[in-house]
Amino acid sequence: MTRNPLGVLASPAEWRAALDSLPDLTATKGRIPSFFFAHGSPILIWPPGEPNSREGMFGKVSAPDGLLVQFLRDFGKTLLTKYKPKGIVVFSAHWETDNERLVTDYGDENPLLYDYYGFPQSLYDLTWRSRGSKQLSERIVQEFRKAGMAARTTPVTEPRGRDGRRINKPKVQSGLDHGVFVPFKVMFPGDSPFEVPVVEVSISSDLRPETEYEIGKALKALRDEGLLILSGGLTIHSFEDLSSFNEERAKTPFHDWNQKIVDAVNKQGTPDERKRALFDLTKQREFRLAHPREEHFVPLYCAAGAGDGGEQKLLSGLYGATTIAFGL
Repeated sequence: MTRNPLGVLASPAEWRAALDSLPDLTATKGRIPSFFFAHGSPILIWPPGEPNSREGMFGKVSAPDGLLVQFLRDFGKTLLTKYKPKGIVVFSAHWETDNERLVTDYGDENPLLYDYYGFPQSLYDLTWRSRGSKQLSERIVQEFRKAGMAARTTPVTEPRGRDGRRINKPKVQSGLDHGVFVPFKVMFPGDSPFEVPVVEVSISSDLRPETEYEIGKALKALRDEGLLILSGGLTIHSFEDLSSFNEERAKTPFHDWNQKIVDAVNKQGTPDERKRALFDLTKQREFRLAHPREEHFVPLYCAAGAGDGGEQKLLSGLYGATTIAFGL
């Protein structure tokens, strides 16, 4: 059988049909599904006219204005119109902490952490405006503690990591990392501040599927309170083989891995059987090829945990950039 190098549900017509088929709040009785989504890279928001030495590296999926950008635009619109969230809780592959969950409490303006390097200045001048919510941040901490997990809020004055800006070059900086603001700039565009509060939560640095699943599961109840739980990463992320970022040049094992993810998401059976299929993905021989380090894949388990016990649905199986709904 000939395999489409772009993946499955890889055309706008296909993924829009999948998005349209998501149950609305009436069907879910007010419970919002959780989602794992492909957060892409700064390439997605490359300014028009800016010279791009990486042009051609990312193929048709993850290039500027490529298929992933087009999908994220449709995805963002669907989330807002179908679920009208009161707040967004987001996990990112770019924020790990050890034995304590940190929850942003950044106030009326979420700063941005430009945690990437070697890009032109214009990529550090880009903005995406949003606000936090102390009430939501404290509510998240409360749920973690109820589940027996150490957690606390972190203010804007507490350093979060290195910042790649060339001007002033701060050694440390707080803010939403590019695993959040890059896709959100595409999903929720506009010059005015985004109207829905956004709070980011750290994943576990042990990078174990079981741990990340329990982290997501601890926040499961928030879905009944009008809150949207998103978890961002990528299903292929290997700088050891740069061809892996381009669906046309990628070696066969990368495409085999992409298909195994699709098969696991589409698995029929009991909730425990579907959960086991997801957990078994990290045992596949292609996993380490696609992920020399696990951090971009394991956020999937935070989203799965938040949707614990419910159905799951593939929304887009774009090569290296899968998006899944959980808890339907």
